[in-house]
Amino acid sequence: MDALFENYETLLARVSARCEEIESVLSGHMACRKGCGGCCLNISLFPVEALRLRLAFDTLEEDRTAFALAQAATSSDEGPCPLLDETGACLLYAHRPLICRTHGLPILFDDGQGNRRVDFCPENFQALESLSGEVMLDLDPMNQMLAAVNAMFCKALFGDTPPFERLSIAETLSLELE
Repeated sequence: MDALFENYETLLARVSARCEEIESVLSGHMACRKGCGGCCLNISLFPVEALRLRLAFDTLEEDRTAFALAQAATSSDEGPCPLLDETGACLLYAHRPLICRTHGLPILFDDGQGNRRVDFCPENFQALESLSGEVMLDLDPMNQMLAAVNAMFCKALFGDTPPFERLSIAETLSLELE
């Protein structure tokens, strides 16, 4: 099973390294910290992300699993992530999906109307008048790479018919694995 996730793990490592570079440059201007979960929502995941997260979920201690499942049972779409513990820290931080790794950082993206926009946590960069393009993550190519990795993963594991296109994190935690 680990070989199926190789491309995804490589992508995660590349994105994480880039995020660390940006964080090192902007660290004095970032309010993000452990327990700050304002950006942590019950987002939807591609199959490759969902299955990797679900396998990692099995490594949690029973009380943490029960806590997260209880959170998931009452979680709404775009509500808080059910993997946040009582202190607001992520129970599966080391295994968090790609987009979660970018939270708080300045991201550049196409708004769907042909405009390029920059977004970041409003708690960050308050003392800065501007941000250099060198410290931004371009979300569109990252998402394109993720979609390609997901397509290869689905083809290898499911053939032409994956069982789902996307699942929320809450749905992922309840996913039955064979």
